[in-house]
Amino acid sequence: MGKQIFNNYEKVTYGRLQEVCSNDNVSVFPKVRLADIFPINNSGISNEEYTFSLKSHFDFTIIDNASSLPIFAIEFDGDLHETPGQKHLDNIKDTLAKKFDLPLLRINARYLEKKYRDLDLLSWCVEVWFSAEAFYKAQENGTVPYDELFDPELIYYISGKDKKFPIFLSYDIRKEIRNLYEQGKIKNSSPNIWIGKNKKGNYYGISWIYLDNRRGVYSVSGMKGKSFPISEIDLLQEIMIFDLYEQLQEVFANKKESNSNQKISQIIDGFEKKYRLVMAAAGG
Repeated sequence: MGKQIFNNYEKVTYGRLQEVCSNDNVSVFPKVRLADIFPINNSGISNEEYTFSLKSHFDFTIIDNASSLPIFAIEFDGDLHETPGQKHLDNIKDTLAKKFDLPLLRINARYLEKKYRDLDLLSWCVEVWFSAEAFYKAQENGTVPYDELFDPELIYYISGKDKKFPIFLSYDIRKEIRNLYEQGKIKNSSPNIWIGKNKKGNYYGISWIYLDNRRGVYSVSGMKGKSFPISEIDLLQEIMIFDLYEQLQEVFANKKESNSNQKISQIIDGFEKKYRLVMAAAGG
């Protein structure tokens, strides 16, 4: 009897990738060796990197069907990736991907288990990648002005998706928050956002809403910097707004207590002292 090709999470990852890539003329290949992707001979990489490329693989590599070239890779990082030895190997893989200009998205169980609207985070990242590619090609063709910036929240429709603004994850929740404000149940018409960055390039943020002059709810989260062309800031704020809305619902259902605005201010102060500000938005 042979060995299993996938563990459970890798199996789910493969299925999600097959689904989200189905309309983009690409193929998803599991367990492709780095030496079969990168032109490592006479490339100037170190002996360690060369040997590593011969032995190691990407969990999943997405190949353009027209050119047969790799366009990006996906790595699923389980608990073992937190050990010092595995971190060193991951760093080598990251270095090689960067050297050979291959976008590499590292994910964990969080990217698969929870749905935001009708997307998990892995699907969101891949949809944004393909949407951005289509956007930039449209700019090259003159369909879209060169001075227009790509914003995933402004994508109105994607083939095969039922909803308007399909990759604007908090689209529905923002409308619900606005309704609560108009009903006089909260003080802010939209979430407050503060996101900072540490010296290692990782992102940390807080989102909050004031219920009145004394009480509020908040959500905090973090995200590692990506070697993948998506905005960590956009994704992190969307995740926090989902978490914030869940906190808000629990408070209104009397399942948990709200927080004092003083406590929220203390947490914000802590973030401001610890991280460098990269994005802030005040709720209306």
